[in-house]
Amino acid sequence: MAPPHFLLVTLPAQGHVNPSLRFAHRLIRTTGARVTLATCHSVFHCSNIQSHDNVYNLSLLTFSDGFDDGVISNTEDVQNRLLNLERNGDKTLSEFIEANKNGDSPVACVIYTILPSWVPRLARRFHLPSVLLWIQPALAFNVYYNHSTGNNFGFEFPNLPTLETRDLPSFLSPSNTSNNIAQEVYLELMEFLKEEPNVKVLVNTFDSLEAEALTAVRDIEMVAAGPLLPPDMFTRSEPVKDQSNYTLWLDSKTESSVIYVSFGTMVELSKKQIKELARALIECKRPFLWVITDKANREAKVEGENETEIEKIAGLRHALDEVGMIVPWCSQVEVLRHRAVGCFLSHCGWSSTLESLVLGVPVVAFPMWSDQPTNAKLLEDLWRTGVRVRENEDGLVERGEIRRCLEAVMEEKSVELRENGEAWKRLAVEAGRERGSSDKNMEAFVETLFSGAEEVKDKNQCLEKSNLLG
Repeated sequence: MAPPHFLLVTLPAQGHVNPSLRFAHRLIRTTGARVTLATCHSVFHCSNIQSHDNVYNLSLLTFSDGFDDGVISNTEDVQNRLLNLERNGDKTLSEFIEANKNGDSPVACVIYTILPSWVPRLARRFHLPSVLLWIQPALAFNVYYNHSTGNNFGFEFPNLPTLETRDLPSFLSPSNTSNNIAQEVYLELMEFLKEEPNVKVLVNTFDSLEAEALTAVRDIEMVAAGPLLPPDMFTRSEPVKDQSNYTLWLDSKTESSVIYVSFGTMVELSKKQIKELARALIECKRPFLWVITDKANREAKVEGENETEIEKIAGLRHALDEVGMIVPWCSQVEVLRHRAVGCFLSHCGWSSTLESLVLGVPVVAFPMWSDQPTNAKLLEDLWRTGVRVRENEDGLVERGEIRRCLEAVMEEKSVELRENGEAWKRLAVEAGRERGSSDKNMEAFVETLFSGAEEVKDKNQCLEKSNLLG
């Protein structure tokens, strides 16, 4: 009997593609499945997906969203991209499913990351089970789902911290005025899930990390499939030795003395904010390694500001270079693994958050948008491995506040945060290693998915007939 064939559909953004690839690897390794990863041509501009071309049982399927260079500059572009994504994606995926229908390996299930609901609706049309791969924490899913049902008074969940407005995913914040499209995508997806029978959601988390959040939604079975990180993060403790400038620089520093600063590939700081951060680092007088990529042509470009982040701090560059090191890129995992790193000043993207937990590095949480405020809340109040910055009334994090948080993590709370970090590190490694709890969850998921496949198919056919009859 041929192994099951999964069609895995993802947005061409690094925060989607990387966990999707790692999920595909885990699925193949644990169940022997075949996986076809479908995304847009522009993915080749935002990830190392080409290096996965020769992975056993993994193949790629790409289509155009009209922005093959990956550059999006305004809201109209986003709307056009979503339209093209649905039109071209529906056509490409439909043709692929049809072409494989009578072959040796027909598509048995569609898995998709956070996308408009046309993907699971396509699966329904072909009478295939569909499963959401949620690449954010389970708590963020709970917030969106509860918001879509109207249960959003204080966002209180059993055994979980009450969320204030500042802890909500930014798309649900009352102050959100620029990301209504993203909010619509999330809520449309939640509305679809409420229509479906026997809903399963795969979550990039692990059982012991979010035990309560994974069971907080009664109508949905959430399966911990993470942490979806490089496999050697669970087996190797020492960084790879190389001769890069930043590695040699780190080698020259004492243990736990360096502040590592990175806001990922999508977040761009305003000129005011990046200068406040730069001055805070100068005044702290602690060695730092700061990754500043050229985001001048990226989606997250700050409105009305044409300078790159490096250009925004040009007047402070000499003073910064006297204290620390600025680089355009580094291997984040290797840096976090280095003995010299004592603190991670992070935007709290979910992948970065998981990396900090798996490697036991305390965090100064500096969230910007999407699920990052919720992740920061978890780091500070639930897992107690970090300290979160507070913005002033204008939304700016001032240098004094940044210094306060850095000193708390590097000095006042360092012992407590590191002890908590080591405890979570052990649990994360247990879950993520080969034959760990997440591997077992994956095996059980596939087994139950196909044992109930005929029932889902019958229900989908009934839904389709009822829709046709009006």
